[in-house]
Amino acid sequence: MSETVQTSLFARATELVNETFTTLVMPSFYSIEIAIKSERGKPLPYLKVAAQLVREFNFKTIVEVGSMRHPLKHALDEFDPACCNEGHSTLYFAETGAEVFTTDVNPKCADVLASWTRKYRNLHVYTADGIWFLKKFDRTIDLLYLDAWDVVPSSLDYAQKHLEAYRAAIPHLAPACLVLIDDTDILNGGKGRLAIPQMIRDGFELVTWGRQAMLARG
Repeated sequence: MSETVQTSLFARATELVNETFTTLVMPSFYSIEIAIKSERGKPLPYLKVAAQLVREFNFKTIVEVGSMRHPLKHALDEFDPACCNEGHSTLYFAETGAEVFTTDVNPKCADVLASWTRKYRNLHVYTADGIWFLKKFDRTIDLLYLDAWDVVPSSLDYAQKHLEAYRAAIPHLAPACLVLIDDTDILNGGKGRLAIPQMIRDGFELVTWGRQAMLARG
């Protein structure tokens, strides 16, 4: 652990990503159209890297905007393509032992997670708009996970909303912190199309992108 402490978060994240994705096929597209689901990468390897970094760097607080939406139908350490497209991120984060604050405007998410809050006392579930929640949040955020405002044909500007969510989180982000954004492999950058360039201008370094983008500071 002493070696990890002396290593920057970006360097260690890059190392873990390089180890993880040597045996995986990274998405080779960055298309304007929504890709066929079978061609897309899965969130799971990104979440595993993030969870390991949370443990190694002793992160205390995780904020997730866009909660787990569907019940888990198997053990958390198993993978089922039929139900793991969203990655069950909320539970992976809760498993780390860090305090996890997850919010979603859909009250069904809170219903899905209700039983899990009894197992994970460190999991705090809210039904609220993510931008509003981040503006009101009063703790330091070590890991920010953005996965809301779906990338679907809609009048809602999902890329702008994710940028606004990042900006709302800025005052609370720790000097050394990690940010993950889901669905960045589609629609010309997807949910991270505007947020990622802004984050890089703000001093974050892009660790990797694909199904998810991972950026680190510190």
